[in-house]
Amino acid sequence: MISSKVSFPLFALLGFSLLPGCGAVMVNEGSKEEPLTDGLRNPAAMQAKVNVPADQKVVGTFDDGAANMSSKLFGSGSGTWSAFSYGGNTVNNPYIVSGGAKGTAMAVHLFGTLVNKGDNSYPAFTLQGKLKSSGYYDASNFTGVRFYYKSPSSDKAPGQSFKFTIAATLPTSNGGTCNDGCYNHFGAALSTSADWAQNSYSFNDLKRGTGWGSAVIPPDLVDHLKEVVGLEWSHDAGNTAGSYPIDFWVDEVEFF
Repeated sequence: MISSKVSFPLFALLGFSLLPGCGAVMVNEGSKEEPLTDGLRNPAAMQAKVNVPADQKVVGTFDDGAANMSSKLFGSGSGTWSAFSYGGNTVNNPYIVSGGAKGTAMAVHLFGTLVNKGDNSYPAFTLQGKLKSSGYYDASNFTGVRFYYKSPSSDKAPGQSFKFTIAATLPTSNGGTCNDGCYNHFGAALSTSADWAQNSYSFNDLKRGTGWGSAVIPPDLVDHLKEVVGLEWSHDAGNTAGSYPIDFWVDEVEFF
């Protein structure tokens, strides 16, 4: 008879000899064998994060009236803001004006009339923040992004969205790596609000549209945080012809 003192180690040895063929190692979290499970986890989730000071999480407050992002932003300091439209449309200028959120001095305000011809040009009124003057921004030390936003009911754009742009969803002509089915960025729909409201999104909250666009591999945003290009707020009408009043504000953008 084999004693219990012998059978348990023997069972453990047999178990570990079989597990590699199964492609998994079952261990308790916190045990000395826990490193064996590292290869099974999301690499981004395993990455150590830097404790970034609060003032280095700020992307932009617009209070100086300039189109430059915060010079203190962790890992950057060379980003810029721009506002634009296309398909025969133009945005107001200046777009950084007085009347910021929380009583601050200034904010972005885009307004006007969006004319959509329904000709597959997909025009929009867009605020874009490019996080670096060249190359990609590393956002892996953050968990998400938040900002203040308002858009009164007089804004009639069917599509109001926030987007987080990465290399894999931008065409090569815009500094990305996408060659076909581009512009399906990670993002979230926005809601009209007469008053300033803070919108906060973890990176896991931001999703791509379904049914179109080229594949992003791996498919989750957290796997691509070292190849971020920028942020976008966009009001559009898809490919539906018509004239649409536009009126939205953005302020106090920061990572967390």
